[in-house]
Amino acid sequence: MKKIFFLIGILFLAGCSVKTTPVYVAFKSPKLKISDQGFLKEGNGYKSFELYKAGASYKITLKNSVICLNDKCMDKEKFIKEYFGAKYPSDFLDKVIEGKPVEEFGKIVKTKDGFVQKSAGIYYKATKNSILFKDKEKNVIVLIKKLREKG
Repeated sequence: MKKIFFLIGILFLAGCSVKTTPVYVAFKSPKLKISDQGFLKEGNGYKSFELYKAGASYKITLKNSVICLNDKCMDKEKFIKEYFGAKYPSDFLDKVIEGKPVEEFGKIVKTKDGFVQKSAGIYYKATKNSILFKDKEKNVIVLIKKLREKG
């Protein structure tokens, strides 16, 4: 009987696992300026950045249809319009964080370890270890670099 409870416990914990990756992140827009080292946590149905800068902490969480900044949550479309001031698709941040192409940003050019997209002032490059999105017209930058774990 103890073995059954042990196995159920292991399966439960494995199903609720969270992947944590050390990252350097920069979000720059007319209304949002955050850059520092922290962690990207990915779990079932959410992604979360926890950044620590000069004693203050910032947390950006993306869940289903909302984005939360330090526990203040908004609809994704409203958040992107308010903080990035642009007509990006509502899944814009999800795709950028995951390093996936955004169809609205033009032709996808494959590289040896990722892709590049360029169009009308937008430059978006994703590789295995870094993501860079720039929109010169809207003065927006999203940079995510995976850091090597020490040890």
